[in-house]
Amino acid sequence: MLFKKHSIEHGNTYLLSTAVLIGLLFLSLGFFSYTSRGHLDSNAQTSTFIFFMLIGGSIFTSLTFLDLGDKKKSIPFLTLPASHTEKYLVAWIYSFVIFQLVFLGAFYLVANVIVAIGVTPANDRERVINVFDPQQKTVMTFTIYALFHGLTIWGAIFFEKLHFIKTSFVFFIGLAIILLINSQLLNLLIGKEAQGVPFQGMGINNNNHFWQISPDKDVTWYGWYIFKITVLLLWTSAFFRLKEKEV
Repeated sequence: MLFKKHSIEHGNTYLLSTAVLIGLLFLSLGFFSYTSRGHLDSNAQTSTFIFFMLIGGSIFTSLTFLDLGDKKKSIPFLTLPASHTEKYLVAWIYSFVIFQLVFLGAFYLVANVIVAIGVTPANDRERVINVFDPQQKTVMTFTIYALFHGLTIWGAIFFEKLHFIKTSFVFFIGLAIILLINSQLLNLLIGKEAQGVPFQGMGINNNNHFWQISPDKDVTWYGWYIFKITVLLLWTSAFFRLKEKEV
C-alpha cells in the first residue's frame, strides 16, 4: 500500500524525469553521432552510459528523502502509519532497482534510434554496445553505482539541506584520503616511483623504464569484499539513521 501510495503521488514527477533523461541522452548521443558524421562509436556510448547512470542516479537518489529537510513535510512523512523499514524499502527500490531498469530502457531506446538514423552506410555503423558484456567497461558501472547509491541515500537522510552537494564533498574528501594513504604506503614500502590503486595493479616508473605489477587474485578479492561490505554498511547506516528521525 505504501509503494502504491508513493507511485501515485510521485508518478507524474517520475515520468517527467524519465522524459528529461531521454532528452539528455538524445542530446549527448546525437551530438557524438553528428560530430562523427553519423558514426556512433562504442567509446561515445560507454562514456555516456557511465556518466548519466552514475551522476543521474546519484541526483535521483539524493531526492528520495527530500521531505525530511522540510519540517512541514517531514511531519506527515514521519507520522505516516507505516514502519521505517517500509519507507526505506520503497525509497531503496525506486532509487536502486527501478532507476536502473528505467535507465537501461531509456539508453537502449535512444542508442538504437541514433544508430538507425545515422547517415553512414549500415555496414560501417558501430553497433549498440552490450552493457553486460564482461569485456566492456560499462559492466563495472553497476557495481560502482551500488557504492554511489549507498553513499547518496545515506547523505539524503543524514543531511537536512543540500544533500547532493554535501554528500559529494564527503565522497571526494574520503577518496582523497584513501588515495593519499595508499600513496604514502607505497612510497614508504617501495619508493616514490610506485603508483597504484588500492587492491589493484601497481606501476613503477624508474628512469623511463616502466613495470606493471598485478596483485594476486586473493588480494583483488579482498578489495571486492571490502567494497561490498562498505556498500552494505552505507545502506544499513542509512536505515538506522532514518529510524532515529523524530518529529
